[in-house]
Amino acid sequence: MSEKVVLPKFNLPGTETSPWVKVLIGGGAALAAATLVLGLALWHRHSEEVAAEEKAKALVAAKVAEAQAAADAAKAKAAEAQAKLEAAKVAAAAKKSGAAPAKTESGDGATVAAKDDHKKSSSHHHSSHAAATSSSHGKAIAKTGGETPKAAAATKKKNDDAIDKLLAQFK
Repeated sequence: MSEKVVLPKFNLPGTETSPWVKVLIGGGAALAAATLVLGLALWHRHSEEVAAEEKAKALVAAKVAEAQAAADAAKAKAAEAQAKLEAAKVAAAAKKSGAAPAKTESGDGATVAAKDDHKKSSSHHHSSHAAATSSSHGKAIAKTGGETPKAAAATKKKNDDAIDKLLAQFK
């Protein structure tokens, strides 16, 4: 009995955590942290893209508005030039017929002179039908005031644009 008996040490499960479990928990925490950082980076990038799209849309809208304003200004100049041309034609026609155009409140005698010219030609409807169409090889050709039908349509469209512009000013 002189010999000592050495009993082995036993680690009971539950008293201490295994190092492998500690590594597994650490790896999961690192994965969660990396996912969080990646999610925040993607969210920030997406918000920058949305802001850039909004800025581009605003820039396009500003350029469209600027182009529309330039087009409206050009239409207004064209309408004004057309009105001056019509007034000059009426004045020339009045001067040619020997009558001076009457002045209106705005100083434009075109309206009054045009009405006077229309009144002078009261037989316009009766005699103009034969003169308006002429027969050439059995085909009827419509005569306009020296303008082709396309030019007459373009003039009408310009006049419509001028009227639309004036109506828009009163709104």
